[in-house]
Amino acid sequence: MRVLFASSEIYPFAKTGGLADVSYSLPKALSEIGVSVKTVMPLYGCVDTEKFGIRSTGRKVRVSLSAGDFEFEVYHLSDGVEHYFLKNFLFGREYLYGTPEGDYPDNDVRFGAFCHAVVKLIEDGFFRGEIVHVNDWQTSLIPVLIKRKGLRIRTLQTIHNLAYQGVFPKETVERLNLGWELFNMEALEFWGKVNFLKGGIVFSDAVSTVSPTYAREITTPEFGFGLDGVLRKYSYKLFGILNGIDYDVWNPETDRYIYINYTESSIGNKEENKRYFVKETGLREGDWPLFVFIGRLAKQKGIDLFMEKLNEIRELPANFAILGTGDSYYNEFFNSIKGKYENIFVEVAFDEPLSRKMYASADFLLMPSLYEPCGLNQMIAMRYGTLVVARKTGGLADTVRDISEPGGYGFLFEEFNSDEFLSSVKRAVEFYRSNRERLLRLKQFVMGIDFSWNSSALKYFRLYENLIEGRIR
Repeated sequence: MRVLFASSEIYPFAKTGGLADVSYSLPKALSEIGVSVKTVMPLYGCVDTEKFGIRSTGRKVRVSLSAGDFEFEVYHLSDGVEHYFLKNFLFGREYLYGTPEGDYPDNDVRFGAFCHAVVKLIEDGFFRGEIVHVNDWQTSLIPVLIKRKGLRIRTLQTIHNLAYQGVFPKETVERLNLGWELFNMEALEFWGKVNFLKGGIVFSDAVSTVSPTYAREITTPEFGFGLDGVLRKYSYKLFGILNGIDYDVWNPETDRYIYINYTESSIGNKEENKRYFVKETGLREGDWPLFVFIGRLAKQKGIDLFMEKLNEIRELPANFAILGTGDSYYNEFFNSIKGKYENIFVEVAFDEPLSRKMYASADFLLMPSLYEPCGLNQMIAMRYGTLVVARKTGGLADTVRDISEPGGYGFLFEEFNSDEFLSSVKRAVEFYRSNRERLLRLKQFVMGIDFSWNSSALKYFRLYENLIEGRIR
């Protein structure tokens, strides 16, 4: 079986979020079960070709659109998976999608031209295979173009976050030579504009998203971001497959960034990590539980709930550490409280080494998300023996079981409000103070839960098989 995996970002070459992690780990896991996988992404200006050994193949492909003529040069790297990169001046900028001030205004042309180039390489026989697997809106025009050209290859569209859809002015139809006949409610049109992701949903042979609960949620108005009706119409081809994490990348036994390595059997070293972290960050020393938040500072991640209850949180017998960056409103708020409270450490930045220290040191991870398609942080946290305090939504509902339930190992709340969030934090604090032996056992238990890609890769393999054999109709 041959699969072309198209994504706008792949770790470690370029990354803004979890899409990059999945786009590295899933192809790797598929290759390990015998699938021949090739990945393709834009070659951004920020990609260090010398560091990674990325070399030109000498192959070029030209795309002629109303927006202009664009020549892409094909680059390549093999590391067990065949990685391809398409180089063009459109992607030679400092950032992937836009500056801190906003998205690049020509993202429709940038990613539209990229999609055209990928399809042209399929037409020319450079990419051969049975399946093209595209991810999020940036690659969603690939299934549209494949169907329009009548190419005999099956397509799978994966939605990693429905909130990001690639919506552009209707003139994009002409700029990208898509044909005005596609500008209708049954195809690309969305409230008078062009919606790339909608095109991927409509024209792909199957649609997947990154957890079973999220697959159900996005067919409702609450989580559908205006596409719930489309997703209900195509629910027969909608599947929820939980993401995994790469156990080679996330491993407290070998992680070179943490203070002391440890395993389930040496879980006591996790407490030593906490002691080092508290000392390094200047947090209040003593026998306090450590709660950490690691992620984007944005409404989706529920950081507002922490902000609303800041006065109560700083009075709790616990330490807190916040790491992340995001919208300027949140950045400014957390910078304003940096160093202000003895039990709250703040770092407004993207810092992977520091995040690993936090996973290794924490007792509890905070994930009070408004919505969470899958979430990788809770899986990483548990891999490092950290329990999770989270809202019961999306992938969090599929991976965390509340402590009050038989076999429970986390702290969940239902409604998105700060009172319920604070109540869950207080439950965790009380559990830390009164159930130390059980807490230690639960830390060992969650380290043993299998969040690797093994199971999920097999589910994708079966979905590919069903696509090839025409069983999804």
